[in-house]
Amino acid sequence: MVGIVSNDTKTKLGNDFYDLFYNAFSKLKLNSSKIISIQEELTFGRTTKISINVDSEVIEEFIAKPDEDFLKFMAETSSAKVFKYFKNIEKQNKFITQY
Repeated sequence: MVGIVSNDTKTKLGNDFYDLFYNAFSKLKLNSSKIISIQEELTFGRTTKISINVDSEVIEEFIAKPDEDFLKFMAETSSAKVFKYFKNIEKQNKFITQY
């Protein structure tokens, strides 16, 4: 299994963010060995909290707004953070520690 992005959203807003994130992430052409999950948690009122997790580690977390430009911005920045996370893991695997 390579490059899996799971959708654990509950509302249309969360699903729209998932679609935007998946499009931005697929443009990066990064085949990850770990599962990325987009999770949504209902909060007070009509707002939701969206978090992007790799395995069990939270990479990005924010309160969603029903503004399409905001969702596009957050999808692009979140995908860039996930890309950077995987590149750091790749760099750490190449690093050899000598004692």
